[in-house]
Amino acid sequence: MLSDEFAGLEVEDGVEYMDTSDTPWYWYYKEKCGVWHRVEDDPTGFMSSDELERYYLRNPQGVITMATTGASTQVNLKTGKTKRIKRSFQTENGFRCKCDDISPSSPAHWEDVDPKKPYQLISLRKDSSEYQKVERFVRDAGLLHDPIVSIKRIQNLDLWELFCRKKIQLMRIKGQSDIEEQMLFHGTSAKNVHSICTFNFNCRLSDKKRKAHILGKGTYFAKHASFATKYSENTSQGTKVMLLARVIVGKCKTGRQDYCTPDDDLDEKIHDSCVDNTLCPRIFVIFDSNQIYPEYVFEYRSK
Repeated sequence: MLSDEFAGLEVEDGVEYMDTSDTPWYWYYKEKCGVWHRVEDDPTGFMSSDELERYYLRNPQGVITMATTGASTQVNLKTGKTKRIKRSFQTENGFRCKCDDISPSSPAHWEDVDPKKPYQLISLRKDSSEYQKVERFVRDAGLLHDPIVSIKRIQNLDLWELFCRKKIQLMRIKGQSDIEEQMLFHGTSAKNVHSICTFNFNCRLSDKKRKAHILGKGTYFAKHASFATKYSENTSQGTKVMLLARVIVGKCKTGRQDYCTPDDDLDEKIHDSCVDNTLCPRIFVIFDSNQIYPEYVFEYRSK
């Protein structure tokens, strides 16, 4: 059976039904080197995601045959050449990843996943759609206009599974079908990147620059990279590094200096994070590292 991450079919009692949801599906092709790219990045421009999707919806059992690996074969009728392709989805900002309720698997856009390694840092090509999406998000949503030197995707299967399990757990406890996630920024020094990529953020470690912990004793994230940059330290090359993380913020409340969890002052656990302002939050404090998945680390030149 195909992973929900890739499959366009839902299986029930042995009968296959076509997925007719409003999910914005995209199609990817696999290069010989093993890297998956959006079909729009193909220089030959054989077919677009929209064209493949329309064909798939009209005839899901036609030339495009779904395989047990979650991939298909695209045949160029003019040249006879074939490419491995697969189907996945994204939100408008391009950062949608699905946590499978039964068996969390790696997101569709991860490349050459090696389960024997604790994590992998994958450098994104500047001409790739993923690099451009992250760069645009840093600029437009993060309000940081300093030139970006590099963007790397963090691939850590263990941290991803813990994140997915936490999300599923919170949804079950709350009786919800979804829970709010946000892509948030965290400024740090280059020497901390390896530890974060390996073990995740340590929500119990004190940040020397935040001795007061005015919103609680957790890990701090900023809605805007332009704010988080003050916590990024210069490298020997004169650049700075910052992390862009996927964070389960859930239900928020205003933080307090002595908080070790969002509901230290309550008898029941209702909230999932603390913020500086519940109406227009700019700073988020997370007390459980499993609510965090560090997704990208980028290097930039501070003006």
